Amino acid sequence: MNVSCVTASYVADLLGYPGEIDWELASETIASFQYEGKQSDSFQYEGELYSPGSGSGRSPMLEVIDGILDRLAPAGLDGIEFWYPHVWPANITPALASEIRRRLSARGMVCCACAGSVEDPSEDLYSCEELFQTACLLRAPLIAGHMEARSVPQLGALCARYGVRVAYENGAEKDASQILTVIQGGGEWVGANIDTGNLAAQGGDPVRAVRELGERIMHVHFKDVPAVGSHECVALGEGIVDVAGVIRELRSCGYDGWLSIEIEIGDHDPTEEVLRSAETVRRLWGRS
Repeated sequence: MNVSCVTASYVADLLGYPGEIDWELASETIASFQYEGKQSDSFQYEGELYSPGSGSGRSPMLEVIDGILDRLAPAGLDGIEFWYPHVWPANITPALASEIRRRLSARGMVCCACAGSVEDPSEDLYSCEELFQTACLLRAPLIAGHMEARSVPQLGALCARYGVRVAYENGAEKDASQILTVIQGGGEWVGANIDTGNLAAQGGDPVRAVRELGERIMHVHFKDVPAVGSHECVALGEGIVDVAGVIRELRSCGYDGWLSIEIEIGDHDPTEEVLRSAETVRRLWGRS
């Protein structure tokens, strides 16, 4: 068992934690921050002026990533899962990806996955392939995200081409049967990324879903919510998700992949919740 954190937990970071999360605005803000720093002679970050090519080895993308990794350091995570806006395909380069991998390695970490919605290849093949290419640059073995059921067969073919798996993240689904309906036709390359918080928010039972999905689970977004209908996250074990039960069923079905903590909070920095969650996961995994 390896523990990571989805950087989407820091969705509101550059927005200053205003309260309600505006995902589109957050994505645009992160991407434009990276682009402006890449194109300009210099850029501002946390009140300090940096110049590309000045020998500082810094870039807006690296600054944001380092800021997240520094805060998460006390958790002793095994890896990180990059939300695509943090490694925007239009802004990342082979050199930047290499530097990101180097910095992760120095911390004893790897990029375990990339996260975000996956385009339908039949509608936008170029954008879809960019996601796979970014995952390859970061040596991420998997993309975890939402996708249309009709795109699954074509995504399976892209997975085989790039050697990167795709794990479907449940959103509106309430049970395992609905998730299985989406991923059928994807073959060995497409499986389930069970998001425990999303399932609980829809009134579903994450423990039962894990049991019924079994070996079709490729990845886990470990999330907890305070009530059915709520998408505001809390630390694992402090909401309605039976965290111990989920871990028990994962171990029972032989799951040996990543447990990627995801705590999206709109009004404050989620680091303390992530640290508590990592401690909870390790403690319960050792007991089950």
